[in-house]
Amino acid sequence: MTGRTVGPARPLRVVHVITSLTTGGAERQLEMLVRRSAHDSVTIALYAGGPVADSMRAAGERVEVLDLVGWRRLLTSVVLARRLRHYRPDVVHVHLLSAQLWGIPAARLAGVPVVVSTEHSLMDDTIEGRPHTWWLRLLYRGLERLATHTVAVSSTTALRLRRWGVQGSRITVADNGIDFEALAFDAEARHRVRAELGIAETTHVIGAVGRLDPVKRMDTILRASAPALRAGAVLVVAGTGPLLGTLQAVAADLGVTDSVHWLGPRGDIAAVLSTVDVLVSASADETFGMAVVEAIGSGLPVVYVEAPALDELDAAPTQAVQVVPAADPADPVGRAADERRLGAAVEEALVDVHRWPVPTVLTQRYGAQAAAGRVDDVYASLVTRPLSESRA
Repeated sequence: MTGRTVGPARPLRVVHVITSLTTGGAERQLEMLVRRSAHDSVTIALYAGGPVADSMRAAGERVEVLDLVGWRRLLTSVVLARRLRHYRPDVVHVHLLSAQLWGIPAARLAGVPVVVSTEHSLMDDTIEGRPHTWWLRLLYRGLERLATHTVAVSSTTALRLRRWGVQGSRITVADNGIDFEALAFDAEARHRVRAELGIAETTHVIGAVGRLDPVKRMDTILRASAPALRAGAVLVVAGTGPLLGTLQAVAADLGVTDSVHWLGPRGDIAAVLSTVDVLVSASADETFGMAVVEAIGSGLPVVYVEAPALDELDAAPTQAVQVVPAADPADPVGRAADERRLGAAVEEALVDVHRWPVPTVLTQRYGAQAAAGRVDDVYASLVTRPLSESRA
């Protein structure tokens, strides 16, 4: 068979590699990309499936979960390389640090011509909750050089990558994409989820979405919301993570245990957003601010600390209220003041509960189809070698 240069006549074959498909911004972003890409995709989760995997399979997407946990994790690169040789992709696209660690070497072992790495979670001081250390930076730089190209989910992320020493020519900014149509307010979903949780239709509901780990500062949300909760409001928290027990203890100390619903991982974030009346995000270290943008896409008022996606707009949406934290987050006086200001902003948003129109500037910049197209363009720009027509 003769080879040919990649072009519009045949879609590329892309294998996405990610740590797990439970829940989270990176996982749902991958789902969005796969559903809207012009190319043929397979997704491999190294460790676990979950709601995102179930949703992708229900939509007809090809998903493999390798279940490489415990001692089997040491075999990850070998097992993954074998699966990649089976699929013979034109592009391997890795997401999150563990997938970068195992997936990039596996792709090279399998002879994959193009390896793209999306950076979702590089913060100023941490990466996926891990503190910056010299050895972690050295490892990351080595993996970055082994990859073909890096996609940054925001300009803020690209700036942080350059500070880490990654060459600007090896970075493309492809903003996260949001399916705004799917986020439209759904009165039936609101009624259904409230009935599931035993929440009255007239009760004010505060929402929080994110991993239960230190960077999301869910403890700050609990303390900030406590006065409203004691006055009859309810807090629902969608997400899972290692701090669940600690956060439940904080709620108990505050006397608001019965007013907090821990939803765990949810595959129906749009329904959860239809259920709540205001979303609060206390994270002061974000790469994009997915939960904040999705909440605005659902028509909610939002109280937040950091969301680079909003910073990069000419003006923040009217319903978004930013609470800038104290200069020294370790200062207990400043931290307590932050919590009071955050709580006051939430209570003010609950005074006049209504849905807001979604700002056009948001849909134009962060629409899902345009975002998937930007990533497809990255693939097309990198894949230039002849490909056999017989590779099916």
